[in-house]
Parts: sequence; C-alpha cells; structure tokens
Amino acid sequence: MTEQNGYQIQSNGDHKNEYLFDKNLLQSIFKEYSLKDVKLQDNIYDNKYLIRPLIISDYDHGFIELLRQLTDCGTVTYDDFKKRFNQMKQCPNTYHILVIEDINNDKQIVGTATLVCEKKFIRQLGIRGRIEDVCVHDRCRGQQLGKLLINLLTQFAREKCDCYKISLECKDHLVTFYQQFGYNHEDKQNFLCQRFKDLSTNQHEKSQ
Repeated sequence: MTEQNGYQIQSNGDHKNEYLFDKNLLQSIFKEYSLKDVKLQDNIYDNKYLIRPLIISDYDHGFIELLRQLTDCGTVTYDDFKKRFNQMKQCPNTYHILVIEDINNDKQIVGTATLVCEKKFIRQLGIRGRIEDVCVHDRCRGQQLGKLLINLLTQFAREKCDCYKISLECKDHLVTFYQQFGYNHEDKQNFLCQRFKDLSTNQHEKSQ
C-alpha cells in the first residue's frame, strides 16, 4: 500500500482503501482538540476508536447500516456506493465525511458525520459549510462520540475550509445539544423544505 498526497492507495490498483479527502488535513485538528480532550491521541479516541475519512471498503463494515439508524437509505449496492463515492471525490474540497471505526470490533463503522462546503459568489467568493448526517451507533451512544464528530468538523470547517458560516438542521429535541457547540437560531431566518420524492421505497423495488 502506498500513499499519495494524503490519500491511501492499494499498490495493486484497488482503490477500496483510498480516502474520500486528504487525511493529513485532519492532523492539526486532532492535535488541537486533544488539548481539550485527553481521550483523543492522534486519531485514536479512548484507545478503541479510529477517526478518519470515509473509504470505499467501509461499505463492507456497516456504513450504510449505520446510516439506516438515522434515516431511510433504500437499496444501496456496492457498485452504487462506489459510484457515489467517486462522484463526491471528484468534487475536491466539497465533501468531507468523517467516520469512527471500532478497532476492536472487526473495523465496524460506529459513527459518522458529513461536512459539505458550498462555494459561492457572495461574501467575497465565500464558502458556506453544512453539517449533515450525524449518526452514532445505538450501542456506542453515551461515549461522547457525537460531540467529538461535531467539534472536529466544526473546527475543520473554520480552519481548513475557511467557511464564513456553518449551519445544520436538527429535530427540536436536539437543539440544546447543538447549541453547546455554538450553533444557534439566526434572527429572521427560517428553514423551509419542499420534497419532490418519497424515498421510503427504492425505485427498483417499486418497479418489481
């Protein structure tokens, strides 16, 4: 296995272990956060959780199953997953998906959160960040893993992506949780949504 520009690549040409984004960008974030939480040593948390960017082989270690604890995912095959991963990877400095790997449990993915960076013409060609798809496995809750993910991505958005602001959406009962990280309602701002599809049933399944 070799490494090029922070991206882990299998020497046989298989890219299953190639990171979605440059893992080296996280090093200073880990170092700074470890001053606040001694459980984080480099990219290992509490001696049992590895924090890193998403890789394709995470499909085989429960990544989609973890997201199903958050919302409906439909039917996602390995080829579907690989295609979407590569689409994201082809948009540099845009998609940053962090995962938490359980080192002692067959490398299962037990936590994840996403930072999406949107490039704009306003705000002096500013970048606006969004935190999405925050999920910690049922069996791992209560270990401060959600707090870890939010803190790391918020710091990453500010220091590495130069976002002029970062936002997230959450249910009412989670507002106080996110407020502890500095997220608050903005005056005269409302979140409105229009849904075009009911994705609770996969399109392929509908056709059968």
